[in-house]
Amino acid sequence: MVSADLKWEFRRKIFHSLSLVYLGLYHLLGVEAFLLGITAFMVAEGTLELIRLKEPRVNEALMSYFGGIHREAEASRISGVLWTSLGCAATVVLFGGRPMLVALGLTHLALGDAAAALAGKSFGRFRVSILGKTKSLEGSLACFFVCFAAAKLIGFDLRICAASAAAATLVEALPVPLDDNLWIPLASSLTAYLLAGTSAGLAG
Repeated sequence: MVSADLKWEFRRKIFHSLSLVYLGLYHLLGVEAFLLGITAFMVAEGTLELIRLKEPRVNEALMSYFGGIHREAEASRISGVLWTSLGCAATVVLFGGRPMLVALGLTHLALGDAAAALAGKSFGRFRVSILGKTKSLEGSLACFFVCFAAAKLIGFDLRICAASAAAATLVEALPVPLDDNLWIPLASSLTAYLLAGTSAGLAG
């Protein structure tokens, strides 16, 4: 029997995985058009966030409308939507000319974070608390292996697959500032870049 908590997490992660749409738009539109579009979206989303946080009635209406996917803490702070968009945009700004690095960062964000949450909710037993943030060992392992597999499918060698997956897993597990949706794609892509540099394999 699937618990209500797991069903809620599954709905949230399906929505969260729509960040893969950003990857498709990056390939379809190109770097400049993608960045223009996502910047316009972030301005609109950021404005809406500020309005709802200042206007209790607007906040209540939006939280009720998106009641199936928002976390309780997001009622009083910026939601993960804006941080996810900002993380994807920053990854494209830094690595837009290297499609493999963009694909790595965005797939790790969409799939690794989802794997950690769903595995942790489904069968997480061994809990570890770091500076107030509690994660399950099973969830972190799921994040690592999903990220590793995604990196391998993209075409990276085993060394980069392991290192970038480890970077994404650590960021997802640690109490990083602001929001892990901002840092996961950057950590993954930057780790791969530092290991592989500007080799031809990252250029296309």
